[in-house]
Formats: sequence, structure tokens, C-alpha cells
Amino acid sequence: MPDFRTLLRPAAVVDAERPEDIAARGNRRRLRVFILVLLPVLLLGLAYTFLRTPEYRAQARIAVKPAGIVADLPGTAGERATVSTTVTDAASASLQAEAGVLSSRPVIEAALAALRRQGVELHEFGVEPAQAVQAALSVEPVPDSNIISLAATGPYPEHLAAVLNALIEAYSSRLLDSYASASGGEIDALRQELSDLNRRLEDRRKALEDFRQANDIVSGERDENQVLARVKGLAASLNQANEKLAKAEGRVRSLRESIAAGKPVVRARDNPTLAGLESRASQLRESLGEIARTHTPQFMDMDPEARRLRSRLAEVEAQIGETRATAGQVSLTEAEEELATAREEQQTLQAQLARDRGAVHAFSRSFSTFKSMQEELAQLEASRSTLSERLLRTEASERSRMPSVQVIEAATAPLRAYRPDYARDAGISLAVAVGLALLAMGLTELFNRPPRPSMAPVIVPQPWIAVGRESTPPAVAAGLAPRIPAAGAPRLAAPTALERELSQEELAALLANLHVDDVAWAGLLLCGATLDEARSLSATDVDAAGGSVHLGGAAARELPVPAALFSRLQAAIQRTGDGVVLVPGADEELQRRLLCAAHDAGLDNPAAVTPGALRHTCIAHLVRQGLRFSDLDRVAGPLPADALAAYAELSPPGVRRSLAELQRFMPALDHIGRAAA
Repeated sequence: MPDFRTLLRPAAVVDAERPEDIAARGNRRRLRVFILVLLPVLLLGLAYTFLRTPEYRAQARIAVKPAGIVADLPGTAGERATVSTTVTDAASASLQAEAGVLSSRPVIEAALAALRRQGVELHEFGVEPAQAVQAALSVEPVPDSNIISLAATGPYPEHLAAVLNALIEAYSSRLLDSYASASGGEIDALRQELSDLNRRLEDRRKALEDFRQANDIVSGERDENQVLARVKGLAASLNQANEKLAKAEGRVRSLRESIAAGKPVVRARDNPTLAGLESRASQLRESLGEIARTHTPQFMDMDPEARRLRSRLAEVEAQIGETRATAGQVSLTEAEEELATAREEQQTLQAQLARDRGAVHAFSRSFSTFKSMQEELAQLEASRSTLSERLLRTEASERSRMPSVQVIEAATAPLRAYRPDYARDAGISLAVAVGLALLAMGLTELFNRPPRPSMAPVIVPQPWIAVGRESTPPAVAAGLAPRIPAAGAPRLAAPTALERELSQEELAALLANLHVDDVAWAGLLLCGATLDEARSLSATDVDAAGGSVHLGGAAARELPVPAALFSRLQAAIQRTGDGVVLVPGADEELQRRLLCAAHDAGLDNPAAVTPGALRHTCIAHLVRQGLRFSDLDRVAGPLPADALAAYAELSPPGVRRSLAELQRFMPALDHIGRAAA
């Protein structure tokens, strides 16, 4: 039950309670709910279990040899074995029929009449004792034998055994009387019936053969007839043509959409000219990158060689665009030609299939009639086989065909109840009561959960493995660097291990304990920049009007930053002038400063708080909101395929969203203004 006293208290009073008091009150509430549900349910279950009337069960077993089952057959050993197998199958079917006779109402009424003549009164079976006995009786043949098992179930054990024994006596008398009345002219009737059946069978065979020749039916199998085989081949060809047409239409549609969207249609490895141009463009970019690593942008603007390389790179990129457009049009033309060919082939096959459809319908009707005639002939042959077997059994000696009933186990009065099983049902009642009590306790706790603290959204960190500084290379600690196998070891592709993801509370505490010189570069990492991009940032890269910074390098992009971080960047520019140095020190020094700030903030495992962990937290913040991976490059730049596969595990199901639809900046970035001086 919900604790309404807690719900009625003011929020300040509830929050002021000690955690141990809240836990104790919750335990008492859970125990009270558990007992209040357990006891009534358990009492109801036990009452239902033990108030039921016990039922008793009496059993008996008899061996039945129905009329017509031959004990000893004349002839050779092979003939006796064949006939014996046939007779055994017939005996199993006959035993099922005898079981039905044994539980029939006339036999039960004869047994009850015999009990009344003996002075046994059966008042407990009501005004219709035959119907009550039939409902309580169970008769089942034992498989692979001539034994029938009888059982009677009821609340009165004193008369169950007497009813079963009287039923066996009445059935034995009825079986012998039926055999005596039917054995006289049975053989002559069977021979006449077999002769008539043979004559009908010959007439049906001749009619079937005449119908087959008149309708040109080669075989009873559909696939072996010429008309159906031809139509089946045309249908298979039409299916293949439809698949080919669908593929051609999809390829043409895809090429048109790609060309309309300006996407590349032809891959570089499929076009040598395009591959050469992209190779030259890559070389020019590498040359520009080499110059950019050793010279400032101002020098590169004045250097003739750098200006020449930039001009040549623009020309090569223009040639690449023209080559892609030309190759796309050629591919589209080829795809349209394939589509026209596939459509013509499909129409031809459809026309051929339509011409043969009338012949198929006519042949199908004739074939269905042929199959029906075959089934009728098979039924007549089965009837003749059954009749021949029956005549063989009837012609055997009268003594061997005489039915008999042997009592294997007579019924005795039951001493113990057959059902219900009180111990089992009591255990089930206890289990159900405990389960319902646990369910009620869980529902109560669901509606009595403590209120969440009013603070910024919390991102749940994923499991991570802490690695010491001695075993973690600097390249791996700075980001999502792939593992490099040792020399001589086989180079197997290992899954990318993500850095530690910090919660918003941990980020707020970390930023509050960072030195003022470290807040700017740490904030850039939390916005998606890399450490190298933060190092190469200059005063001209800070756009005061747009509130963003320009990141250069291979992944050049405009990176918006929050207002608090932008103020920090402007303060750094004013403090150091145009030669802005946002990253004071080498990677090891930065790691040391982060470790000190994480330790001072009281974070768990401060050794795992690295520059790469800050950037990973930014990416995970966006991915968990359902960001499209195509928009992720605008924030973090191009990521390796294995890193994208690892981040895909963090993405929620559903439709992906763009950057404009998300909360781009983490709430913890609002705490940048509280950094230590």
C-alpha cells in the first residue's frame, strides 16, 4: 500500500529525513504489504484445497480375444507370418471397437441389473445410475497388446470394485451371445459380397483407363504432364523476369536520386581516371598539410609554393566533380537500357502465359476428375483387401475364432483417495500467494519511489575498464585510437574500446576545480574539438559575431560554442594577444592537470579522466539523443568506422534527429564560469 503519510508531508520535511529512516520506513511498508496480501490469498487457496471431496479410483485389466482372431493358422512358415501380421493389425482395430462396446450403455445397464439381483443397492449414483457409471468409467486399450484397462472414479469407494467386476461379467456374456447369433451364414454372405466387389473393381479400372487415354493424361503426377510442365517453366521464367525488372527499376531510381542529390554515383576504384584524380588531390592535400605544420597561415598566404598547391588542388577537385558527373550519366543510360530490356522480356512471358492459361484450366479439370477416379479405385481395393482378410478369418475353425475374455486383474476396493493431491495443491497455493504478495509489494514500491532531484539531465555512463598510466599509451588516452598488436603477433581486428563517459554532475565538479588556464581547451573538447585542433587555434579563428570557432586541419569546420566558453576564449585572446596558446603543455602535462582536478572534485577513478574522455562524453551526449551519424562529422569531424560501430550501441531506437532538434551543449558547460582561479 502507498505510504500516504509521506505523500502528505511537505517536500522540505521529506527531504530532511535521514536515509536510514527512509529505508526503515520502506522496509516496514514492504513487510506490511507482503503479509496483507500473502495471508488472505494463502487462506483462500488452502480452504479451496482441503474442502474438496476426495475421489477414489478402482482399476481392473482384462485380455480380450475378439471373434475372428485365429490362434493357429495352417500353411508354411512364411504364409503364417504374413497372415499373422495382417491378423494382428485387424485385432488392434477390433480391440478399439471392443473397448467402445465395454463402455456402452447397454452393457452398463446389464451389469447394474446383475448387481440388483444380488441385492446391491447403488443409491449414490442418483436416479440415472447408468449415466453416472458411464461418466465415471474410463476404458482404454493397452497399445501393442490385447489388454483393456478399466477404471472407475467416484467419491464412494465401496461400490466401485463391484461395478467393474459386474461390468466385465456382462461384457463376456454379451460377446459370446453375439458370436453365437452371427456365426451361422456369415461365410456365405462374405463370399457373395467379395464377388460383387471384384466385379465393381474391374468396371472402375476400365473406366479410369478410358478416361486417361481420352484426355491425354500421361501420369498421375502433375509435373510429368506436358501442359503443366510448360506452364510451370513459363511461371518460373516470369518470376525471374519480374525480379530482374525490379532490380533494374531500383538501380535506375537510385542513380537518378543520387544524381539529383549531387551524390557520387561511380566509386573511384571502378573508374581509373577518377581514381587518378583523387590520388593527385590526396597528394596535394598532404603537401599543403606538411607546409601547414611548419608555417603559419599568414606565411602560407604569401608563399608562392603554397598558393600554387592550393590553386592546383582546386583545379583537380573541379576535374573530379566533372568526371563524377559524366560517369553518373553514363551509368544512368546503361541502367535505363537494362530496364527497357527487362520490361520487354516480362511482357513477352506474360503474353505466352496468358495464351496457355485456357489449356491449363481444361487440363486441370480433367486431371482433378482423374485423381478422384483414382481415389475411388483405391478405396474399392482397400475394401476388397479388408473383406478378403475378414473372409479368411471367418473360414478358420470355429473354435479358434471363438471370442474369449480373461480377467488379468480383478477390481478391488480402493483404500486411498485418487484425487485431489492435497500436498501438491497446498504447495501451489503457497507459491501463488507468495508470488502475488511479491507482485503487490513491487507495485507498491513503484508508486512510492522517492522524487528525483531537480537538476540537469543525467547521462548514465557505460561500463568501462580503468587502465593505468603505465599500460595506456598517450595516443590511446587522448581519444579513440585503435589497438596496435605487438611485433610478431597476428594483426586481428579488435573492437574499439570507448573512453570513460562522465555524468553531468562529474563534469560540473571537474570544471569547477580546473585551473583558469585549462578551462578553455577543456571546454573545446566538451564541444567536439580534438586536442590538436585546440592547440592550432588562433585569434582569427574566433568568430565574435557568430559565437563560434573555426577549426582547421583535415576536418575543417565551424564549431559553435556556448556563451560561457566563448567568454573564456575571448579572455584568453586578450590575455595572450594574437599568439593564443590555449593548451599549456604536452599531453602528459594536460593529463596530470586533469588528474589533479578530478581528484580534487572527488570523482571515482580519476586516472580514467583523460582529454579523450572529455571528447567522448560530448559525442556520447549527442548520440544518446538520437543524432544522425551523418551530422556527427559537423561536431567531431570524421570518425573511424570501428568507432562509429561502437557509438551505434549507445544510439536509442527510433528515427534519427538532426543537430537543430537536439540539446547540442551539455548542461554541465554552464558551470565553466565557476572554474577555480
